[in-house]
Amino acid sequence: MRFGNLQLSGKLSALVMLAVCLTALASGFVAIFIGRSIMRERANEANLNSVQVYASAVGFYLDNARSLLEAAAGLTPDLLARPEFSGAGTQGLAAKDAPERRIAAAIFEHASVFEYVMLLRADGSVYLVEPYDFQAGLARAEVAFTPWYKKLLFSGQTIISNLHISTVTQRPTVTVAAPLFGPGGKLAGIWAGGLKLAELSKIGHEGGESEKRQRWGYITDQHGLIVAHQSNPKYVQEQTDFGSVPSVRAALAGQRGAGQWFNPIEGDEKLGAYMSLTDLGWAVVYVTPAAVAYAPIDRLTRSILLTSFAIFLLMGTAAWAIARRMILPLKNLALLTDEIAAGNYSRRIEVHSGDEIERLAGKFNQMAEGLSQKEAELRHRNEQLQDRNRELSAFSYSVSHDLRAPVRHITGFAEILQKKAAEKLDEDCRRYLGTILKSAHQMRNLIDDLLAFSRMGRVEMQNTPLSLQQLAKEALENLQYDTQGRAIEWKIGDLPLASGDPALLRLALVNLISNALKFTRKREKAVIEIDSIGDSPDETVVFVRDNGVGFDMQYSDKLFGVFQRLHSAEAFEGTGIGLASVRRIILRHGGRVWAEGSVDGGATFYFSLPKFVKEDFHGKTQAHPAG
Repeated sequence: MRFGNLQLSGKLSALVMLAVCLTALASGFVAIFIGRSIMRERANEANLNSVQVYASAVGFYLDNARSLLEAAAGLTPDLLARPEFSGAGTQGLAAKDAPERRIAAAIFEHASVFEYVMLLRADGSVYLVEPYDFQAGLARAEVAFTPWYKKLLFSGQTIISNLHISTVTQRPTVTVAAPLFGPGGKLAGIWAGGLKLAELSKIGHEGGESEKRQRWGYITDQHGLIVAHQSNPKYVQEQTDFGSVPSVRAALAGQRGAGQWFNPIEGDEKLGAYMSLTDLGWAVVYVTPAAVAYAPIDRLTRSILLTSFAIFLLMGTAAWAIARRMILPLKNLALLTDEIAAGNYSRRIEVHSGDEIERLAGKFNQMAEGLSQKEAELRHRNEQLQDRNRELSAFSYSVSHDLRAPVRHITGFAEILQKKAAEKLDEDCRRYLGTILKSAHQMRNLIDDLLAFSRMGRVEMQNTPLSLQQLAKEALENLQYDTQGRAIEWKIGDLPLASGDPALLRLALVNLISNALKFTRKREKAVIEIDSIGDSPDETVVFVRDNGVGFDMQYSDKLFGVFQRLHSAEAFEGTGIGLASVRRIILRHGGRVWAEGSVDGGATFYFSLPKFVKEDFHGKTQAHPAG
């Protein structure tokens, strides 16, 4: 149902509900926007603090590992003089009870940062691995091919590698390596250890499992590979590349900041902070999922929506009840209006609301009373008018009928006198006699036209589908006698369908075309056009145009009056009834008539009829048959 089809009470209720709904939605959206901004700022602030704490904890962890290996390098100077340390290949591996293994065991005893510890010769060959079980299963006893070994040779300092596959465990690891220098500062050996990355993933996270699912940190190496991940350590073992994450790219570029971004690896939005471990070039990131960060405001949003819906229903119900109570008098007033429109002027409405509606009802009752009085007066006057019309019609008919006999007598005796005594009369008397005959014939024609005009107002009019084209053709056939011996150019267009009385409309066309023939008689070549104008959506306009003597437009209001003539009877014959008949016929069809012209410039006579609608005749359209 469209809004325009609702009753007034429904419209008022709908408008109130709409206003409440829009207000609630606008307030809700503003609150949500402000709330999300606040939550975002708080999450970013918390993540900035967390990433700093996390970076410090990771830095301390790595510094501890570095210090342990550097201390071990300081405790083994006598190792350089032992001949078995200068060997190469697997035959150079230390025995299970080698004294240097006690230093490695001490490292495991005082710290749990390493998964294993290796002592390497300067050429990169392995001297020992602790625990010994790793040494026994060692597949390759040299590391000279690894990037971290080459980095240590180049720098001559303790290094921490990027993520790589360990030659000892065949699992991802990060190697910390400290150089052992001999006399003259020459590299003589290397202490190296593979970090426990599972322990590294636990660093800096004080919360439980639920906290890990809400906020966490992770570390990547210089290539973006995950080194530690508090929430999902399997990323380390899978060597997951986070290099495409915007925060990681920014941190690896040496930047520090906070914001919101999309993580293509995990497929969701994150709020977080990032920074770089400057000495390593690693990325440290601390994040909160956007869904978690915005969870409070999302809950608030749902509460706002539910509250708005409840208010919407409450206000809508209240508005409907109030509007129905207010509109009920107006509804009764509308029903009373329908009754008055149907002709029942006796009904009145009683409203005691003390407001504008009561005053409106009072004015309406006054109007109804006035209409009742006016209707009674109009009925009385209409009855009087009908009586007078009947009297006038009867009088017109009686006068016309009674005049026919005297005129017929005058004509008859004048014609007898003309036949028997014309030779005995002089020229003036014969002229007088001819004038009497001509006037009598004119009087007879005038009486006949007057009788036809009088009957035209009494005849019952039919309303059927018809073809104006066919009626024009029949009118021309009726006027064939008037066109004989004349040069006439006919321009007849495609006339549309119409509805009305075929006989009356044919008579109207005959009168208009006869009028055009009469006033073009003095033209060497008459041009008469019959056509229609189809640009109106409500009516069909037909015109008859000629190139005759025309008329002065200042007298156009007299054209369609009874006995009104703009030309003398001597110049053009006629009774002055034809155009009046056209006007009466067209008015009875609900149309109008008018004319345009100029002196000696021709004339155009127009008449309109209501637009033909097929549905008014149940979809049946028939052209009026000839004859």
